Amino acid sequence: MLKKSLLGAAITAALSFSVAAEQDQPIERITVTANKFSQSIDTALATVNVIDRAQIEQSNIRDLPSLLNNISGVDIVRNGGFGQKVSVFVRGASTKHTLVLVDGVRISDANSGDVSFTNIPVNSIERIEVVKGARAAIYGSDAIAGVFNIITRDAQQHQVSVTTGAHNYFNLQGASKVSQDNLTVGFNFGLERTDGYDVIEKDPEAPIGKDHDRDGYINRNLGVNISYDAEQYGVLSLLGQYSNGHADYDNAWGNDEYEFENYSAKLAWEKKTAQFVHNAALSLSQEENIQTGTEVKDSYSTERLEFEYRTLYTLNQDIQLTAGANLLTEDLGESSASFSESSRDNKAVFVGGFYNDGKWLANLVTRTDDYDFHGRANTYSSAFGIKANKYVTLRLNHGTAFRAPSLTNAFVKDSPWYLPNVDIKPEEATNNEFGLSVTTGAVRYDLAIFSNQIDNLISNQYDADTGKYIPYNVDSATMKGVELSLALSAFGFEHDANLTFLDAKDDTTGADLPRRSDKAFNYTVSKTWDKLDVSLNMQYRSERPSISFYDTTLASYTVFNLSANYTLFDLLELNARVENLTDKSYTTAGSGFAQNGDLLGYVPLGRQLYVGASFQF
Repeated sequence: MLKKSLLGAAITAALSFSVAAEQDQPIERITVTANKFSQSIDTALATVNVIDRAQIEQSNIRDLPSLLNNISGVDIVRNGGFGQKVSVFVRGASTKHTLVLVDGVRISDANSGDVSFTNIPVNSIERIEVVKGARAAIYGSDAIAGVFNIITRDAQQHQVSVTTGAHNYFNLQGASKVSQDNLTVGFNFGLERTDGYDVIEKDPEAPIGKDHDRDGYINRNLGVNISYDAEQYGVLSLLGQYSNGHADYDNAWGNDEYEFENYSAKLAWEKKTAQFVHNAALSLSQEENIQTGTEVKDSYSTERLEFEYRTLYTLNQDIQLTAGANLLTEDLGESSASFSESSRDNKAVFVGGFYNDGKWLANLVTRTDDYDFHGRANTYSSAFGIKANKYVTLRLNHGTAFRAPSLTNAFVKDSPWYLPNVDIKPEEATNNEFGLSVTTGAVRYDLAIFSNQIDNLISNQYDADTGKYIPYNVDSATMKGVELSLALSAFGFEHDANLTFLDAKDDTTGADLPRRSDKAFNYTVSKTWDKLDVSLNMQYRSERPSISFYDTTLASYTVFNLSANYTLFDLLELNARVENLTDKSYTTAGSGFAQNGDLLGYVPLGRQLYVGASFQF
């Protein structure tokens, strides 16, 4: 009954919006690469959200987690400010169940599945595509809840920006591109630093210790984007992004600092003919985090080497076929932990078909992956859609996905905390979604009703005989919900809003999954005058359970953010952002207990002001 009511209300609202929208400025049609080739967002038959460079610069947001927190179905839980750990829940699934790519290159830590979102510099980002649902048939392991594809800068002019703000924050960044005949060379760079603040709430009765300090952060980064059009031989490109830096955090009993050095690089070739598009890419990446602060340094390092070839064949104006192969090597050999097997290979092949006659749409992709030690995983993604008219598209998709166990799960040795399980199996998921999208005049509207069940979840179980934790496939979780999104130009203002209802449960216990809000609302209203644009953003998160150790409920909260840009001269723009305008105090995660039994939590970003200038030439 709830789904029927929501669907009816959504269709009614969509039709009513479309009547008024024709009178206002039209919204740009969006092209996405959700299926690894360019197509209209309305024909991708998936829920796709896009953040482009213009939105990033208008909002003046300083880091990637804050950008992602405005997307429907995405909830960010931060353990403090810049440089601190971030958990990203996509439709209730944990961070490790979302595949994160930079220019199509995997960047997660293969030990834990975590991604250092806070260390991906915003100045390097041209565009982010967030594709939700089971996408393993197209992208492989980890794409259980969805995929974040971060596309790096493709500057259209020379730009240098400087920003300063709270806690001695400083950011210098730039981007440029030059072209000569068939050669194009672009680059971006950035330097970001802050003294930070004390990220964990302290017990007023406890003595002052080493964690009563500021937790600072620094990030240095550089990226290149080179392409050469060899005409009849195709286009060659080289994309690379590098960053290193340092951050402090609070840890009463061990290391409380870390150094990071991350990079991704891809050499790609694309050749188009009348009916074929051929793509080949060789990529290399490293995700390295070294925990420091004591005499014992713990290194977590993942190196990947990947080759992929795929082709897209246009059979006729309605049908396209795709096929390809992928080879991936993951190596943890530079980590300080010991493994009986420190590297593994995966071999995959995939085929698919896409149909679009202008009214009826369908696609089917199947893939088989063969990971060393873990066996074969077969997945598929299927979707059906209909364009009811030139404005309205209905979609229904169903797919399966998996996440390969980490080498740590299967082969760690000499660990004081963990024992391996060589029989560990991949986690598996089944995903269903119904969607409705409307694009008409000045309105873009989307409804998604989704269900995602993850089986064979890997959980570390305490073994009393050894006093260590052993991973087993013991759990199952189901995440169901509804997303409503609206982008509207009306009454001289731009409105962008989304509302998410989520029911995420542990199938074994029936309990709500921890730290997930069951209701989230984001709303941004903006206005542009001759030389000034201003936007006000609101984020609401409902109450949510903490992890079982704290056995409490974390309160709901609402945060407001304000940003403005003013064009002083044709080449010079001034900008400002006020984060957490009302200085709201709230808790996103527990960190311990005070002596009187009160819960202590991670301190969120308080009210902070950032001002800067951008020079373009």
